[in-house]
Amino acid sequence: MNKHLSFFLCLAFFSACTSSSKTETTVASGQISEIKQAERFQISYAHGVKVITIDKPWQGSKKPIQYVLYKDSVPSVFQSDDSYIKIKTPVKSIVSNLTTQLALMEDLGVADRLIGFAQTQFIYSPSILEKVKSGEVKEVGPDGSLDIESILNLNPDIVLAFNASAENRQLQKLEELGLKIVMNAGYMETSLLGRFEWIKLLGHLTGTESLANDIFDKKALIYDSLVQLVKGMPQPTVITGTLYGGTWFMPAGDNYGANIVTAAGGDYLWKEDKNAGWLSMDFESVYERGYNADYWIGVASYTSLDQLKAADERYAEFEAFKNGRVYSYMARVNEQGANDYFESGNVNPEKLLADHIKIMHPELLPDYELYYYMKLE
Repeated sequence: MNKHLSFFLCLAFFSACTSSSKTETTVASGQISEIKQAERFQISYAHGVKVITIDKPWQGSKKPIQYVLYKDSVPSVFQSDDSYIKIKTPVKSIVSNLTTQLALMEDLGVADRLIGFAQTQFIYSPSILEKVKSGEVKEVGPDGSLDIESILNLNPDIVLAFNASAENRQLQKLEELGLKIVMNAGYMETSLLGRFEWIKLLGHLTGTESLANDIFDKKALIYDSLVQLVKGMPQPTVITGTLYGGTWFMPAGDNYGANIVTAAGGDYLWKEDKNAGWLSMDFESVYERGYNADYWIGVASYTSLDQLKAADERYAEFEAFKNGRVYSYMARVNEQGANDYFESGNVNPEKLLADHIKIMHPELLPDYELYYYMKLE
């Protein structure tokens, strides 16, 4: 049996046996449903429909977006209120520009509803790539911008979209032309479980909410069990990131990239910074604090120590480099260069956490093999 699969089956069994039994939760009208980890969206119930609220759907946004999900008809109280986007569910056809949605769709068994994707060269999933080759999934933005005409021709029920910093004119145009745009702000969540909990939004859109809740609960149990596993362990020091254009980018102290180091029993050297974004630093500042770090995790796309040193000889001065404790997230990359870390990583928080524990505390997971990360040789 695959060592990844056998490890998680054993841990899932242990988690289930040590957790209390879970009962179905009924949500009354107006009551907010159980969103346990995510901070950027909520689901409430009113007048027989679901109301989804996306808080600050992109960086710098000032107001939330609200959606009414209905099955048969829109309640009269919402019909003339243009502040809500009304979406008939379950949706049957989807266009997206966000790779993490692909893995969520596969988990929920609704990947067959994907009919268009922007920049298909970044798709890792073999099964979805086959759909691209067969024409079942159309390219709707090869250069990174959405092709409005192609999307209109497909006429999807919804466009699942991601926008990093400002309002997107292409998305605005599609909305003006009558398409339903559903924004995903999961990338701004500060924890891996928070990012993963956005599976529940897709579940409600596709009519698979029960399955979404079940998948989330099971993976959260495994994740929490792994967190308990490292309690009381020594905390090795960790740095992350590399130079890009002369600037060293690394997670701020409340970024999910920093929080996973802490959850895995590590001491992230910039943990005192309580911002949730990214730090931009020069080499000297990073070296001054991090030259003696025990581990260097997340060195972008580098796959060997020689390659890393060739990019900047100063990298070889770090103790983690000298001791061979440098890791990148390049273990799962296909022939066209698509990296599964960016596609299914958010859907498998327990695997990302297990990878970090295996790196820093290998004695705790003797039979586990790294899944997304690889050691640079």
